[in-house]
Amino acid sequence: MADTILNGTDIGIYVGGTKIAGCTSHSTSTSHSLRDATSKDSGGWSESLEGLREWSGEGEGFFAHDATYGYDELFALMQSRGVVTIRFSNETSGDEYHEGQAFLTELSADAPVEDSTTFSFSFQGTGALNYKALT
Repeated sequence: MADTILNGTDIGIYVGGTKIAGCTSHSTSTSHSLRDATSKDSGGWSESLEGLREWSGEGEGFFAHDATYGYDELFALMQSRGVVTIRFSNETSGDEYHEGQAFLTELSADAPVEDSTTFSFSFQGTGALNYKALT
């Protein structure tokens, strides 16, 4: 049986349980920094050990002042400097999702001539990004 490939349209980004409205795309990224362990005994080869892990998320959407949770709410979050729970999920019971605490680190709006106004945002995780099944 073939693996089920997720449709990206079904995955939303949620702030404190509320989906960011009008998103056209979003992504998550995790990284693992290594620490140097090279010594004179390394035979001329670089050696590394585990180090810190971190995660972030970003996205884009259409700007609408009447959105349930959009640019205006993200702007208020930026002003509060608050930590929020971010979830990347399709909200289907039994399916897996990513969730963690994060700060909103960037927010911008773009209003080109005779085109849709959009906004973009970035979150930086603080602590673990958890992967679990929705119940």
